[in-house]
Amino acid sequence: MSNIQPTPKVLLVISDEHRHISISLEQAGFKVEVVDSISKAESQLKTLKPDLLLIHSDMTGDHGLNFCQFVKSSEISPRPIIVFLVDEYKPDERIEVLRSGADDAISYPLSGKEIAFRIMAHLRRRQETHISLLTGLPDVIIANNVLEHTLKEVKDWAVLSIDLDNLRVYNETYGESRGDQMIKALAAVLKSVLTQDDFLAHRDSDDFILVTRSDRAEATAEEICRRFDYIGPRFYTKEDAQRSYVIGIGSKGIRRRVPLVSISIGATAKGRRNFSSALEVLQVARDMRYLAKSKKGSDWVSDRLRLSANEPSLKDQRIKILVIEPDASMSLLLKDTLEMEGYFVDVAHSTHEAWNMLNGWKPELILLEVDVSSEGFNGWELTRKIKQVPELAGTWIIMTTKNPDHNKALESGADLYLPKPYELQVLFSEVRYLLRTRIKSGVLL
Repeated sequence: MSNIQPTPKVLLVISDEHRHISISLEQAGFKVEVVDSISKAESQLKTLKPDLLLIHSDMTGDHGLNFCQFVKSSEISPRPIIVFLVDEYKPDERIEVLRSGADDAISYPLSGKEIAFRIMAHLRRRQETHISLLTGLPDVIIANNVLEHTLKEVKDWAVLSIDLDNLRVYNETYGESRGDQMIKALAAVLKSVLTQDDFLAHRDSDDFILVTRSDRAEATAEEICRRFDYIGPRFYTKEDAQRSYVIGIGSKGIRRRVPLVSISIGATAKGRRNFSSALEVLQVARDMRYLAKSKKGSDWVSDRLRLSANEPSLKDQRIKILVIEPDASMSLLLKDTLEMEGYFVDVAHSTHEAWNMLNGWKPELILLEVDVSSEGFNGWELTRKIKQVPELAGTWIIMTTKNPDHNKALESGADLYLPKPYELQVLFSEVRYLLRTRIKSGVLL
């Protein structure tokens, strides 16, 4: 896999007589771009997004004032470090460029090697300012830059979005300092599964991302869950650990059972979708993580189907679901998310289309928007017709509708009435409940 950590980029604004500096920087491992004017530097700034700008002060004309202001208004995060090269016989110029907004001024003549080491020192200090004090891991700024680099430059990658469930109740019960120890334990678990090429960042609170190879994503997620579940009970009293829950205290004396802290992980990888930005990658990974929260205990969801290792591609080894939904965008959402849960899903947009499909294909479950109809044949009638056919009568039917008459839905033959709008977590939970007795061997749900 290509290096996930991006090579530091330096944009040089120098004249031809100082070209030797670029050679020294490249030899030191920097990616160097050279321009010979301030206007060219400004035009390339947002595209290149350099870590550091090294500018010959004689090329600005105003001690770098306008250029420094331009850089600081460019909304690049983190802002590039601004360093000026100043003639050693112009001490007043050093003061002026620093007053204009430069981060440093280096006197020349100076060897290219020393300039390279001074730049390294600046970038090291910058890196240290973007480290989580709690875990010692790179923060959200570094994480976002690494994701952008990965999307553009790395040929094979996967992103895991990781966080803890039930941490708030744990903090209320045991205290925030103990909660911080739980987060540090998660960080330790994540570090323990890293390979040399992986990248790990602590974005915020209990929110982490891990970048690895696509062929390692699911196995890594599984191993993280296993290792955390092994150490997790140690953070509880013996009583809480043995009964596998804590007692959460709500308003007005309400008490509730809250499961032990667990992990949810969402995973995505290159080639599974047409990603256009790092933000989109992160959002998909988070969506998968959200789906993982519908499961009990530590678990993960990937946008690659979770199938049996022995039968990785046989559709007939997966539980089949027919989605009957007239709205194209809603049907696509349901199909995608249910397939991510490991089911084989087909879609019909009308009652006649659904009935024709059922004549040659028998799903284990039907998700029916009851308001769908075609040529006077509505969802209510389709439900009754399905239940009258012996071969289809045992098929579970979840009826989704804005109609408040749940008795009508159940009397027509629906096994479950699910009023709209509903949360996907609720839907997945009810689907698993209905199918629990029909789960086939080798299928992970």
